[in-house]
Amino acid sequence: MLETHPTVKKLQFNDLGQPVLMLNAPQAYHEVINSLQGEVHTEPQQVPYDFVQAFGTSNEELQRLAKIAASSVTDNGLLWLCYPKKSSKTYKNSDCSRESITGILADEGYEPVRQIAVDEDWSAMRYRKVELIKSMTRSFAATAKGKERTGQEDDQ
Repeated sequence: MLETHPTVKKLQFNDLGQPVLMLNAPQAYHEVINSLQGEVHTEPQQVPYDFVQAFGTSNEELQRLAKIAASSVTDNGLLWLCYPKKSSKTYKNSDCSRESITGILADEGYEPVRQIAVDEDWSAMRYRKVELIKSMTRSFAATAKGKERTGQEDDQ
């Protein structure tokens, strides 16, 4: 049996050979991609997917890719949006940050649930549909449903 790549483990993906969707992955990520057992699609071909990962170097690019990713993932699938770390030497001109992408999928009903360091250049944030989040204990939310669940006032 093949050893699971450490990054795949961090992304919580149970690789059983199913196809995955990988949007705009950088060249440096190909070692991770090549470690996956199933087909890796770079454009949606067989929607929905159990695992979707999108990489963007600007808020505008990530917003566009996030919409594609959200419409391509199963309701309970893994949806990860990756953005350059502020400390990245490769992507030092990026306007992305944890704060700027937190609510990027709020209109689609997704809340961020986890953040990881992918490598020295990339951070990743996982999103889930609000209704599938078992427990929302934090004091902030990006979606209207999330705000309702956390008792947060809607700023309108």
